[in-house]
Amino acid sequence: MEPLREDWRDVQTAVQRLTEDDKSDDALQLVRDFHSKLCEIRVLDPACGSGNFLYVALEMMKRLEGEVTALLSELGETQTSFITVDPHQFLGIELNPWAANVAELVLWIGYLQWHVRTYGKAAPSEPVLRDFKNIRNADAVLEWSDRTPRMDNTGAPVTRWDGVTTIRHNVTGEEVPDTDARVQVYDYAKPKATKWPEAEFIVGNPPFIGKLKMREDLGDGYVEALRQAYPKVPDSADLVMFWWEKAALAARSWNEKTGKGTRRFGLITTNSLRQTFNRRVLEAHMNDAKKPLSLLFAIPDHPWVDTLFGAAVRISMTVAGYGRREGQLLEVTSESKEARESEGRKVNFSSQKGKILGNLQIGADVPSAKSLASNLGLVTPGVIPHG
Repeated sequence: MEPLREDWRDVQTAVQRLTEDDKSDDALQLVRDFHSKLCEIRVLDPACGSGNFLYVALEMMKRLEGEVTALLSELGETQTSFITVDPHQFLGIELNPWAANVAELVLWIGYLQWHVRTYGKAAPSEPVLRDFKNIRNADAVLEWSDRTPRMDNTGAPVTRWDGVTTIRHNVTGEEVPDTDARVQVYDYAKPKATKWPEAEFIVGNPPFIGKLKMREDLGDGYVEALRQAYPKVPDSADLVMFWWEKAALAARSWNEKTGKGTRRFGLITTNSLRQTFNRRVLEAHMNDAKKPLSLLFAIPDHPWVDTLFGAAVRISMTVAGYGRREGQLLEVTSESKEARESEGRKVNFSSQKGKILGNLQIGADVPSAKSLASNLGLVTPGVIPHG
């Protein structure tokens, strides 16, 4: 919301100046134009689940719209506006069909709640519910032309653990994978990156699956297809980095004059984002000579509760946008547990501003340091004991 809030402050400043110059009609038109623009802003969550992030985005944009309509009234607006911030602006991609349907329902509930709070018992425009097709039930990072079961050398189907079903271990009592819960492994023909809908903002909390568990959880065929579809993403990268890659490409296409492309994106990832094997994805975009990307906000290490299993994990938060710009870095200074682990933790931060590097730090870019070729054969580090 920060970019939209900045735009709104600029409009308010301009309106005040125009009003003082007795140009109330121009001031009114300026606010109308901003409202029209606000009602066209699109927010994409390419791993939307049941729509939590999209609901929050809707809530915050409706609050801003409330401020806009209030100023319109102050300026003497007499025309009835037939446009409003509504669910068609909030786009999602979700693999789970049940969750995708819930996400669409959540958006409509949120929208109608705002209508009741704003207009009371006045009926919303007909039809009340519309099929905007804004939530897609699809794989957010991989598309293919055909999918066939993988067979072994004997012609038997290749299977893997379903990644969900567990049983209690007889000795330890811990939950362990149920080896009898198997699903088919597939081969994917002509794999390619999923095309995302255009959106000015991208938000999300993509799935947390590390490189070493991808084959176990997703199957060999899927992982091989994913690597083929994204040749620029290192094989060492975690699954979440494929979302980061696509969001970064969208942000680097941002054109401020035309308003095309993605203005800003923010993703929640595992805190291994800053480690070498994942950091390469960030640095490839941040160090591009022609169209660089900058981290505008980051929290390197933050407590989080995994929504699938309810387990406490550590995550990183990153917000990025086009251009060479400074950002705000927050680092956790203290944290305390709430009454229940599932309720999260109370966290305090320290804050600093500057150029945020790929390792989510501000300061000397140590990871990019290289040996001086000019010193080859001329200097030695001396005797270094080993063992």
